Amino acid sequence: MIALYKVFNDGACEAAALSVLRSGQVASGPAVEQFRQGVGRMLGNERVVTTDNMSSAMTLALRLAGVGEGDEVLCSPFACMATNSPIAHAGARPVWVDIDPRSAVPMIDSALAAITPRSKAIIIYHFAGFPAWNEPLVQACRKRGIAVIEDCDNALGATVDGRPAGSLGDYAVLSFSPIRQLSCIEGGALVCRTEDDFQRALRLKRFGYHPVMFRDASGEINEAEDVAEIGWSAGLNNLCSAIGAAQLPTYAQRLAQARRHVAMLREALAGLAGIEPMHAQPGCEPAPWVLPLLAQRRDALLAWLKSNGIAASKMHYRNDRYSGFSAASRDLPGVSAFSARMLGIPCGWWLDPQQLQFIIERLHAFVAQGISEGDIHE
Repeated sequence: MIALYKVFNDGACEAAALSVLRSGQVASGPAVEQFRQGVGRMLGNERVVTTDNMSSAMTLALRLAGVGEGDEVLCSPFACMATNSPIAHAGARPVWVDIDPRSAVPMIDSALAAITPRSKAIIIYHFAGFPAWNEPLVQACRKRGIAVIEDCDNALGATVDGRPAGSLGDYAVLSFSPIRQLSCIEGGALVCRTEDDFQRALRLKRFGYHPVMFRDASGEINEAEDVAEIGWSAGLNNLCSAIGAAQLPTYAQRLAQARRHVAMLREALAGLAGIEPMHAQPGCEPAPWVLPLLAQRRDALLAWLKSNGIAASKMHYRNDRYSGFSAASRDLPGVSAFSARMLGIPCGWWLDPQQLQFIIERLHAFVAQGISEGDIHE
């Protein structure tokens, strides 16, 4: 099976992990700060707080944005539960916003119609590494005091008008889970615009302790240091940080390879009836996690690719179908159209020329033969 996602590993990752294990500094150690600073340099913002996973980073972002019991957060239902479940845990309610059916960019009219006095934040989801920044929508939200959170779980290295995705909103969240382009085995990060939010997040991710003053000169807990806001345990450990830091020097090469693969696939699929690769917005450079295709016979194509040994996926299931969110139903024609047509195909650094050619050939064969789901299952 040609993999849709793959966990990166090389000698540097293995050496880094072994070094941490032998040191005994698994929970904390120098790699934590090394990795945090490295991610900050990539984003051009040193106010990065690394976390144990992406949902913890989103939870921190919502807390800093003032989201609490009874508040509302504007968001797309076509997203990972790691994005939207923290809204429920904050005691808030998601308000589903429609998306453009060709680009997954949030629709300004749908978002503005959803704003109420309880609206505290909007989550801009950069789907599959394709920036979904909508400047008029963002400015409209900021005028109303609504915090802007970028969900960059797949978008590290993407840019909007030359600026890194993750550096545009009030907050951004990143994911370093096993199948991300940059993997720490597990992990995430919160990016803050202001120093006050950064310092507050550093405390909150470690029960509310001050990162330096929490212990006294003898190494014991400092009884003179108050904990004014109770946080929780959400820090990224030294082992995971070391694995992530070992990948930073080669990340740009892997990202460039994925972009080359996307360009090759686009060229080879141009004009193919019923199959359209998703395009980036003008001025945006994606960090492709997968290449999203918009297909008229999506389910048949998905079955065809899998039957030919090519991993592909619908990616997400609409979160507005889950009753646990207790969110009001909204008419979302863009979400309906996008979720009915979209599937992701491989484009990552691990693909070789033969695999790319095989994917292209199988897509052309599907169209040429007019294959239906019934044909595949017979």
